[in-house]
Amino acid sequence: MGYARPFELKAGTPVVPAEAVRTATDKLLGLELLRFLSAMAVLFWHYSHFGQMAGMAPIRSGAQPLHVPFALFYDYGLYGVQIFWGISGYIFFWKYGAAVHARTVTARDFFWLRFSRLYPLHLATLFLVIALQAIHRHLTGGNFVYPTDDPGLFVRQLFLATDWGPQPPFSFNGPIWSVSAEVAVYAAFFLALRRFRPTIALCLSAIIAGLVLQLAGLNWAAPFCATYFFAGGLAALARPKWTAAAIGALGLIVVLFSLTGMLADRDKLPMFLLLAVPCLLAVLGREWPILTRVERQLQSAGNLTYSSYLLHFPLQLLVAIGVAASGIMLPLASPWFLAAYLGATFGLAALSYRWLELPAQRWIRRRTLNRAG
Repeated sequence: MGYARPFELKAGTPVVPAEAVRTATDKLLGLELLRFLSAMAVLFWHYSHFGQMAGMAPIRSGAQPLHVPFALFYDYGLYGVQIFWGISGYIFFWKYGAAVHARTVTARDFFWLRFSRLYPLHLATLFLVIALQAIHRHLTGGNFVYPTDDPGLFVRQLFLATDWGPQPPFSFNGPIWSVSAEVAVYAAFFLALRRFRPTIALCLSAIIAGLVLQLAGLNWAAPFCATYFFAGGLAALARPKWTAAAIGALGLIVVLFSLTGMLADRDKLPMFLLLAVPCLLAVLGREWPILTRVERQLQSAGNLTYSSYLLHFPLQLLVAIGVAASGIMLPLASPWFLAAYLGATFGLAALSYRWLELPAQRWIRRRTLNRAG
């Protein structure tokens, strides 16, 4: 996702892509760093998938390569998704909040901006996984990791609608579930901001509503996503002078959860993150001059997060096919294999962003946003 301030759309006037509108301070480099680290965390969390390849033994907890320095990623990498949701909320309130409420961004334009960013790679990876799973079934008699691939789930995943309601089994390109939930929240965000101004009260109301639904037993991904998304919105609306308070609050939250043992309790971690994420984003969303030294690298890394998220499972599936076809046992405990996995994932992500996502995004936007409304 490119970062830019809201822009005004006028009938008959070519639209300037959001990515092209920025000023010297429109960097959000702290969020780019956090976004990349969250993507890395998910890749480490899914390293255990390699233990499900034909003939391979499951990977025991603590036996992963370089587990000690990367224990946080291996053991808690699944929570990178909640951080992603919070970052999205921050960006949407910062980038679109006032413009949506002022109606300078129409529903049509909002839809095409999101569609052009998310859908090309989603469509490509969905059909890639279908093809690769067919090969894997031919070789092994079953799917790799995600066993469910019925036609109804295919239709829902095709339209990014798998996780708008009751949670279905994981299917096809499994990680897309979190993007599906976020798409539903995008729609809720747009409708809410059309009616209400982007305020802290609005964000708090949405968070409370999401928590109430969860406590009432509505165990759907979309309301869960919404709590973190609007928590990110809180951070975007925070005033710069609140940064010191956010740092203090974040430290207090960490200390309290550590002393009570709740930080080590996986059932309590979502509560911790819901409190900690807005404080963390409020801090990282401010200017950090030290990061300008690696600005280009951070922006490049941030651009690869969506690609790496959707491409890492097809890559794992391709490796699983190679193992099934050759019978070669891979050194899953080797740091070199870990490095190859991460390097290949981000290498493919870079190629995808350069040669698929950006061209497709520009093509779609030229044919939708550049026309008079």
